[in-house]
Amino acid sequence: MRIPIKSERDNIFILLPGIPARSARGFFGYCSVVLLRSETGWVLFDTGHYGDRELLIEALSKQRLSPGDISYVVISHLHYDHCLNLPLFPQATIILGEKELEYARSVHAGERVDHAIPDSFESLLTNGGIWLVQSEKALDPKISVFETPGHTPGSIALLFQGAERTILCGDAVKNAWEFMNGCSDMVLGDPKAACESIQQIRKCGTVFIPGHDRAFRKAGDGLEFITRIDWSITAQVYPESRDSELYRLEA
Repeated sequence: MRIPIKSERDNIFILLPGIPARSARGFFGYCSVVLLRSETGWVLFDTGHYGDRELLIEALSKQRLSPGDISYVVISHLHYDHCLNLPLFPQATIILGEKELEYARSVHAGERVDHAIPDSFESLLTNGGIWLVQSEKALDPKISVFETPGHTPGSIALLFQGAERTILCGDAVKNAWEFMNGCSDMVLGDPKAACESIQQIRKCGTVFIPGHDRAFRKAGDGLEFITRIDWSITAQVYPESRDSELYRLEA
């Protein structure tokens, strides 16, 4: 899905749109996976989880790319729904917050509790190399990543400075509700830092791709969605017809 805005940003593609949905079993975990072009190669922002793997490969193929064409994978944070497809990109350099790696290791050591950190996260980080972000890191003159602590202590976001300043938020801003309210509903780091990160994102950007929602831009005191959701749930529940549609979200 190409973002339908200025031509200077034609090299930004939402490969998998984020879905702002939960069930009685918890969060679905369908995050935004975004592709963009830097001066030194293709950049993937987050990877989705195992359930997204086939769709991710298909989405890359539609851009005439394979996983081997990706030079950098930016991981906003180490929750399973954002990082489990890292093994698809063995040649890519991983870009990760230094504090996020420390945080995940503290979870693995039993010092903190975060059930969304994969038990095998260390094995995911054996690709072509890791760049650890301490505060901010530039990939090229237009693309930089920066710390957005709160949702997790080491979360990072990406800023693309094109015709409009576009921010790939990760879960520092999961959805439009958090952007408008200025608060996150899932904070595993410092709650004050989470609110400050949302304010920083709001000040730095004009277009936003949240971790689990449609892309939008600022519009006065509100926002304007620039992509849509078209998502459904089907089920095989006897004796109903196979693949009966139980729910459809169009927004």
